[in-house]
Amino acid sequence: MAETDDPSMETTVRLRGFLQTRRAAIVDRWTDLTLRVYPSDAARLMRREKDRFRNPVGHVTRKSLEELYDGLVAGRPAAEMIDPLDGIVRIRAVQDLFPSQALGFLFLLKPSVRDELGEGTTMDLSALDSAIDRLALEAFDLFTRCREQIHELRRNEIRQQASTSLERRNRTAGKEQDRVRT
Repeated sequence: MAETDDPSMETTVRLRGFLQTRRAAIVDRWTDLTLRVYPSDAARLMRREKDRFRNPVGHVTRKSLEELYDGLVAGRPAAEMIDPLDGIVRIRAVQDLFPSQALGFLFLLKPSVRDELGEGTTMDLSALDSAIDRLALEAFDLFTRCREQIHELRRNEIRQQASTSLERRNRTAGKEQDRVRT
C-alpha cells in the first residue's frame, strides 16, 4: 500500500488492521449479543454445540456473522453480502420474533467493536457504522420478502384446507340426499 498524507485513509487502514487482528474477540462478542434474543438454554446450546447437524441454527448464525464481519472489514458493498445475510435472516423470519429482534443483531456489531476498542479511542467509526446501516436495510428487505412468502404459504394452506373441507361436506351431503331418496 502506498504512503498517503490523507488522514481519513490512514484512519481507515488503522481501523481495518484493528478489526482484522481483533476478529475473533469481536465476532465472539457479537455472536453472544445476537443469541440473547433466544431463551437462555437455547442460546447456551447454540454457543456450545459446534456440529452443524446437531445445531443448524447456531451453525448458520455463527457462519453468517463471520462472513458478514469479514465483508464489512473488507469494505464490500452490502449487495455483495446477500448470501450470508440471507442465511441468518431466513431463520429469523420463520421464528416468532419481532422484526426489531430478528434484525437487531446487525446493530449489535457496533457496541461489539466499541467495547473491543475501549474508551477513549480516536478511531473514526462512521464509515463502519454507515456500512452496518446499509447492511441492515438490505436485511430488512430480505426479512420482508421472507415474511411475505410465509404469509402466502399460510394463505394457500388455509385455502386448500377450506376447499378440502368443503368438498368433504358436499360429498357427505350428497350421500345423505342419496339415502333419503332411496
